[in-house]
Amino acid sequence: MNEIKAFIRKRKAEEVIDGLEAQGFCCMTLIDVMGLGRMSDPEKAQLSVRIAGRFTNIVKLVVVCSEKDTERVVEIIRNKARSGQPGDGIIYVSPVHKSVHIRTGTSGSDFLQHERRNPSS
Repeated sequence: MNEIKAFIRKRKAEEVIDGLEAQGFCCMTLIDVMGLGRMSDPEKAQLSVRIAGRFTNIVKLVVVCSEKDTERVVEIIRNKARSGQPGDGIIYVSPVHKSVHIRTGTSGSDFLQHERRNPSS
């Protein structure tokens, strides 16, 4: 299993989610975050008294999938999130060593993308 974390422009989030769902990936987490650094869009950056610096609103998308689906998920995110402008985002892929379903106690990847439907059927 792999965890895919993508930091993308907020305005591209719906397009990315729709692209993942169209390919049968139903389970993901989306979190509002503030980005600092090269992802910041200088034209849309805001001054934050709390952080005392410039930030831009972005979202963090998290998907856990099987190793065989990893490249497909990465490419969907990359294709849908890309605008061609600086600050499009970044994707990280990390191995997941263990997962436990809270309700059932099932361990491993048995429940991973359990509801995933086959988009070609």
